[in-house]
Amino acid sequence: MAHTLSHQHSFRIEHRKSRSSVFSRFFAWAVSQDEKNHVGWVGASVMIMAGILFPATMAFILLNGADFGLIVAAMSGLVLVVVTNLAALPVKYTLPFLLLGTLTDLVVIVASFLIK
Repeated sequence: MAHTLSHQHSFRIEHRKSRSSVFSRFFAWAVSQDEKNHVGWVGASVMIMAGILFPATMAFILLNGADFGLIVAAMSGLVLVVVTNLAALPVKYTLPFLLLGTLTDLVVIVASFLIK
């Protein structure tokens, strides 16, 4: 007695393209920018923070009562950017700290209108 078992199943295998995350694409872009334009990004980030955002933030703080806590918070945003640039960190660290310093200044500006 011979028995033969046969199974005829077909399986469909799909190959999905692996999509890289936003962070991995940013870090890849930042590494390429660090190789080409490190000095430009350092100069631009210091100029944006020390020449535009910090003076504007201080103007809003001083016009709305000059609360000492807000002045310290505005200075902390400036310190974030300046220290990362003086430490010569790569662009993949410098740009997120610039974004964090910018957000800090925006929050301080809003808070200066609320705290009097």
